[in-house]
Amino acid sequence: MKKDFFNFDNESSKPENEGSDLNNLFNDEDFEIFKKATPTDDGKPVEETDSKGDLDDSLLSDDFIIGQDFFIDSAAADDIESESSKNGNSEKQVGEKKHKKKKKSAGAGCLMSVIWMASILIISITAATLILYFGMDYMGVSLDADSAEENIEVVIAEGTNAKQIAEILEEKGVIDSPLFFRFYAGRSGRASKFSNGIYYFSKQDGYEDIVDKLIKNGTKAQQVKVTIPEGFDIDEIAERLELNGVCTASQFKTAVNEATFEKYGFEFLKGINTEDKGVHYRLEGYLFPDTYYFYQTNNKVGAEQAIKKMLDNFDKKLDQAMRLKIEEKKLDLHDVITLASMIEMEASAASYSDKQAVSAVFWNRLNNIETYPHLQSDPTTKYKYNTDRYDTYKVVGLAPGAYCCPGIDSIKAAINPTEGSENYFFVTDKNMKFYFNKTNDAHNQTIKDLKNKGLWVTEK
Repeated sequence: MKKDFFNFDNESSKPENEGSDLNNLFNDEDFEIFKKATPTDDGKPVEETDSKGDLDDSLLSDDFIIGQDFFIDSAAADDIESESSKNGNSEKQVGEKKHKKKKKSAGAGCLMSVIWMASILIISITAATLILYFGMDYMGVSLDADSAEENIEVVIAEGTNAKQIAEILEEKGVIDSPLFFRFYAGRSGRASKFSNGIYYFSKQDGYEDIVDKLIKNGTKAQQVKVTIPEGFDIDEIAERLELNGVCTASQFKTAVNEATFEKYGFEFLKGINTEDKGVHYRLEGYLFPDTYYFYQTNNKVGAEQAIKKMLDNFDKKLDQAMRLKIEEKKLDLHDVITLASMIEMEASAASYSDKQAVSAVFWNRLNNIETYPHLQSDPTTKYKYNTDRYDTYKVVGLAPGAYCCPGIDSIKAAINPTEGSENYFFVTDKNMKFYFNKTNDAHNQTIKDLKNKGLWVTEK
């Protein structure tokens, strides 16, 4: 408040009743309410009051007068009550929100606690399981009571590294974790000391026993160089492997007919004919002829190792270009190998172009089977198993399977016969020169001429 409204004048501010309680509330020297100021003739203001010394109530508000009762009308009271109610509700809502927030916060905290407890439980169970799993593998604990009696033969070839050895041990069922075994062997500094050879393990051998055997107790099997010529059949291969101490002939033949995709993993094994379709040896034609180094194990393990090496070689020799050509011509690989074995027997020493010409004769007959139902290849009459089904003078079209294991040129010739050939007959002289003809009459005339010249092969 400003001094324009409050002037401190001791004389004129005293009310009539000096002893009243109201006068005791104020100091006369400090407070005087609303004196009038009127100008004098010389222009100076002169302070004055009314004749009775009363307050000039014209300067006071009608709404509020000191010492006078006041009231609020009903409309205003309703407004105030409404506003109060709103404020109360607002405070209540704020309280409820805070309460709910506290509840929500408490609920979220409980959920997080449950998640943490579940996570810890899962981690603990997983860790315990892994420790148990690796611990049992490390100590050689097996749930199979008879496993301690087993002698699992494992052949480690020269040049096999620690990673490959661990994988072989897992494949044979000696260990369960190649990674953990390699870690153990590597930390102990003995992985680099593993040696090639033939080893015998039990499923209850612990890591310490396995590592010791791989360093000290291996039987040093000798490797032997074995050549499988093009055109050899399963019987001839078996005899040669037995001769070189790889396995017995009977062990090899048994292993041949036990060969499956599941056992060896080569995709082409899915498409070969088996015994139920008239094949005598299911791998006839697929053991690629080449020179190999085999271990002289003289048992079935040696037979299986030899088979795996020869199948692997076949899979590599049948390159992508050859596979695509077979697909483009919509040929069946098993039929191609069967035909390639016939080309091998007919033209083993011939040039690749002659093999292609022989292939063309067979394909021409197969494509015109109503006129030429029989392929009439002389070597097929000498196959000693399932004669009626393998003799191409009796069977219509191709036999159920191959007669021998063809070389790569014969396989290629079966896929790529001479283009545009119209020949249905061929014959060779005693010098292995080929003569090709379109008709049977021309073919017979060629034979007659060869006999006259002394070039005819009297016995094939």
